[in-house]
Amino acid sequence: MAQTSLTNQSKMAAFTQGLPTGLINLHSSHPAALNQQQLTDIVHLDAPAFIEALSLDYAPVIGSSDIRQAIVDAHYSDTHADDILTTCGAQEAIFITMQAVLQKGDQVVCLTPIFEPLYQQAKMIGADIHTVPLLSDQAWAIDWPALKQAVNHHTRMLIINFPHNPTGSHINQDELNQLLELCRQHDCWLLSDEVFRGLEHQSNQRLPAAVDCYDKAISIAVMSKAYGMPGIRLGWIACRQHEMRKRMINVKRHLSICGSRLDEVAASQLIPLSDKIFTHHRKQLNQNRQLLANSLAHLPHLQCHLPQAGATCFVQIWSKHSISQSDSGEDFARQLALDKGILVLPDVCFLTDVSGFRLSIGHTDTAEFYNQLHTN
Repeated sequence: MAQTSLTNQSKMAAFTQGLPTGLINLHSSHPAALNQQQLTDIVHLDAPAFIEALSLDYAPVIGSSDIRQAIVDAHYSDTHADDILTTCGAQEAIFITMQAVLQKGDQVVCLTPIFEPLYQQAKMIGADIHTVPLLSDQAWAIDWPALKQAVNHHTRMLIINFPHNPTGSHINQDELNQLLELCRQHDCWLLSDEVFRGLEHQSNQRLPAAVDCYDKAISIAVMSKAYGMPGIRLGWIACRQHEMRKRMINVKRHLSICGSRLDEVAASQLIPLSDKIFTHHRKQLNQNRQLLANSLAHLPHLQCHLPQAGATCFVQIWSKHSISQSDSGEDFARQLALDKGILVLPDVCFLTDVSGFRLSIGHTDTAEFYNQLHTN
């Protein structure tokens, strides 16, 4: 098992330290959480069945057979229940995967901007991280020449995250096929963070899970993001390589050991109703996406490629003094918190030199604050 140094502080935590409390959260990456009435109206949650199925005993280390089968039925086509390992959220899934797959000195390639733990966990193991920036002037498209140069026979893992956090960009089937072929060509692992799969703003844009398409692909998902249910602390890893999955189970035994029976029972009832839940969230995302576009028309210092998927976008900042020079995203976000009481996460949290910040489009009450995205 890999050794990890936990001395590096999260950029997200470092940025928020010292900011006022009680800020308006405009950075969250998940849709608005469903309340009890919405669960009743949208998915007709069977509360008596939930209580009847509840046990306060330990759950199996790999997750119950019921939850793993529900996950497979809803999300995968060529992956089986025995290929699923449940985790306590997505960050445990990332940690387990990195510990099981990587060793110090392994080459890891990732696309930036990036959700911090996706590269930080590999970095703490001692992996050699190679970053390939997405093209901010081309709606965050993949820079294929740069990526094909970065991935070579030394590469142990390529990390992807589509639908993408923080930009809200997405890829099509042909681009996914190119990524898969690149990994096959160099026989490297593909870690596909799919926590926003299901939140495509047009449902026909949903892609197959990477784990169904390539035998060295690992797909990660979670209840907190596409489902908008962060109170259910359940994520999972889908991996079809038996020996690698055994290594992952060994790592998990050093962490949460097993998940919560309460979370598993709740998720087992909700996951089969995925399409209804995603449809509910998609309606809100599309409404807020249009409201953001309307607001940006009156905020000339901001520019944004409107997202195609997920519940966030990345807003670029242009200097008030020069159209060719951008202001610091970190300075802008800090001043926004002080002036307007609004919290967004700046570029430094996502390993990118593009000046800007992550903005949520997921919540029902988000849009009323879009026109306040300026400092005094």
